[in-house]
Amino acid sequence: MKDAEALLREEIHKTVRRIFEERASKASFKPVKDIVRYAGAVYDHEEVESMIDAILDGWFGVGKYAYRFETELSKLLSVKRTIMTNSGSSANLLAVSSLLSEQLEDGVRLKPGEEVLTSALTFPTTFNPIIQNGLVPVLLDVDVETLNMPADDLEASLSDSTKAIFVSHTLGNPNEMDAITDFAKEHSLFLIEDACDALGSRYDGTNVGAFGSYGTFSFYPAHQITTGEGGAIVSSDEKLSNIALSLRDWGRACVMPVCNPLHCPDKECPKSVRHKKSLRFNGLPEDYDKRYTFTNIGYNLKPTEIQAAMGLAQLRKLPQFIETRKRNFEFLLDEFRTYEEFFVLPKSLPKSEPCWFALPLTVREHAPFKRKDIIQWLTKHNIEAKMLFAGNILRQPAYRNVKHRVHGELSNSDSIMRNSFFLGVYPGLDEERLKYMVSVFKEFAHRHK
Repeated sequence: MKDAEALLREEIHKTVRRIFEERASKASFKPVKDIVRYAGAVYDHEEVESMIDAILDGWFGVGKYAYRFETELSKLLSVKRTIMTNSGSSANLLAVSSLLSEQLEDGVRLKPGEEVLTSALTFPTTFNPIIQNGLVPVLLDVDVETLNMPADDLEASLSDSTKAIFVSHTLGNPNEMDAITDFAKEHSLFLIEDACDALGSRYDGTNVGAFGSYGTFSFYPAHQITTGEGGAIVSSDEKLSNIALSLRDWGRACVMPVCNPLHCPDKECPKSVRHKKSLRFNGLPEDYDKRYTFTNIGYNLKPTEIQAAMGLAQLRKLPQFIETRKRNFEFLLDEFRTYEEFFVLPKSLPKSEPCWFALPLTVREHAPFKRKDIIQWLTKHNIEAKMLFAGNILRQPAYRNVKHRVHGELSNSDSIMRNSFFLGVYPGLDEERLKYMVSVFKEFAHRHK
C-alpha cells in the first residue's frame, strides 16, 4: 500500500498533467502575430513531474539524479564516463584546464605558451578556455558549406609548439573525424571535441564527442535536449575523467561517483580517507579526509539535481527530437534549393549523419540583396534568424589583442561573418510554422527577382 506522501505526489503529478492539457487545448499559431523562434525548450508534464520529485526528495546538489543522467548519457554515446556540469561552456573550460593539470606527467600535459589548433568561426566559450589557460590559439579558416575547418589544412598549420586540437561541430555538422583523429594520433596531440550543438550527430557510425580525449555538450534550451542551463564533459580515459571531475568539484582529491550524498559515511567509502603512505599529500595529517584534500586548483561547476531530473526525462525523448530536427532540416533545405542562386546551402560530409542545430544560409556576394535585408524582412514577419555565433572571432572587440597565430587568410570566416545567418529546425516547429517560414521567403525572393 502506498504511503501518504506517495499518494500526495500522485495528486501533484495529476495536477501538473492537467495544466499541460489545458495549455495544449488553447495552443494555436497565428502567423505574423506569433513569433517563430529559432529554438526553445520542448517539454511537457514528464519533465516537470521529474523535477518536482527531485525537489521533494530534498537533496539539491549532485546526487542520484545526476548519477543516473551521467550513466544514461554514457550508454547513449558509448563512452566510459560522463560528468554533468552547470553549462556546456563550463564543460569546455574543464576540458582545456584538465590538460594542464599537474596530475599529468611532464611532457604530456599542456603548458602555457603552447598552441591549440582551432576554428576561427567559433563561439566565445570554445575559444576562451584556450586564452584563459595561457595557451595560444592557432586559428584556421572554415569551409563555407560545412562551416568546419578542413582536415587537409591541419598539417600546414602545425608547429613544434602545437600540442592540441579543439574542433567544433558547427551547428551539429560533424567534422572529418577519421582524418582529424589520425592526425592527432600521428602528432601526439590532445583532441577535444566541442559537440555542444551536436548531440545525436554521428560520423562513420560513431557519436561525435566520443572521438577525442574529451567531448563537451550543452543542454541550454536551444540545444537537442535541455536541462535549463547545463552541460556535460565525456571521456573514455579514466585518468582524464578523474581530473575533470576533480576540477569540477573544487579540485578535490575525491573523485568517487556519488549516488546519494546523504548516505556516504567514511566507513562505507574506502577512498574517503587518504592512504597515509601517499607521497602526493605530504604535509597533510595522515587521517585527512580525501574529500577535503585538494589536488587541483579547481572550480565549482556542478549542476543541480533539479537539472539532472529534467535531463533524464529529456533523454527519453531524444530519439524523437533527433528525428524531428532532421525532418525539419530536410523540409527547409528542399525549399531553399529553389533559391540556390541567392544562397550558399549547407553541406555535410559523406560519412556524416548530422543532427542539425539549425539551418545555416550564406547570402552570395552577387545576390540582389544583403543579409540585413533578409533579416529585416524575417523580423518584420516575426521569424527569428540569428548570426552564426561570433563569426571570425578575431574581429570581435574582446579578442583584438589576444596572443594568437593565424593559418591562412580566414577569408571564409570573414565572409560568413558578413553574409551568414541561421533559421530554426527545432522540434517546436510544426508543419504550420515551417510552411509559414517558406511562404515568407517566397514573397521575399519574388520581390528581388
